[in-house]
Amino acid sequence: MRHQNRVKTLNRTKSHRKALLMNLANSLFQHESIKTTSTKAMELKKVAERLITLAKRKDLHALRLAFSFLRDKAIVRKLFTDIGDRYGAINGGYTRVLKIGNRKGDNAPMSIIELTQKKEEKKGKEEKKTKEEKKPAKKAEKKAEKKPAKTTEKKTEKKTAKTTEKKTAKTAEKKTTKKASKAKEGTEET
Repeated sequence: MRHQNRVKTLNRTKSHRKALLMNLANSLFQHESIKTTSTKAMELKKVAERLITLAKRKDLHALRLAFSFLRDKAIVRKLFTDIGDRYGAINGGYTRVLKIGNRKGDNAPMSIIELTQKKEEKKGKEEKKTKEEKKPAKKAEKKAEKKPAKTTEKKTEKKTAKTTEKKTAKTAEKKTTKKASKAKEGTEET
C-alpha cells in the first residue's frame, strides 16, 4: 500500500525524476507557460510554488537553495528579480494548470502550466518608457540620415563641377582645334 507517499514517481528513478522536474521548472520560469502531461504538471506545480516562495524571501540562503535545484544562474536571477517581485503580496497560487485534452499519439492527458501573473500586465508602463527612449533614437537616426545626405550632395556638386569643367575644357579644345584646322586650310588654299 502507498500510504503517506505523496510524491508521484512518474515511473522514474529519484535522480531521473529530480532532473526532469529541474528541466521543467527551468522551462516554466524562462517561458512562463509550458505544455506537458497533466501528471508532470501537477508535480511541477509543487516544485515551482516552493521555488517562488524562496524567491520572495530574497536572502542569500534562499538564493543558494534555489540554485542548488535549478542549476542555472540566469533563471535564478530572473526568478529572484522579476518573478519574486510579482508575487510579493500574494501567499500561494502562483501557478495554474489548465487541462487541454489528450495527446494524439498515445492519448496521454495534456495540460498547460503557467504563472498566474504575466509580465504583460506591466507592459503598459514599459511601452511608455520605450516610446520615450525611442524618440531620441529616432532623432539621432534623422541626424545621421541628414549628414550623409549633405555629404552626398557635396559629392554630387563636386562631380557636376568636375564634369562641367571637363565639358568646358573639351569644348575649348574643340574650338581651338577647329580654328587651327581652319587656319591650316586657309594657308593651304593660298
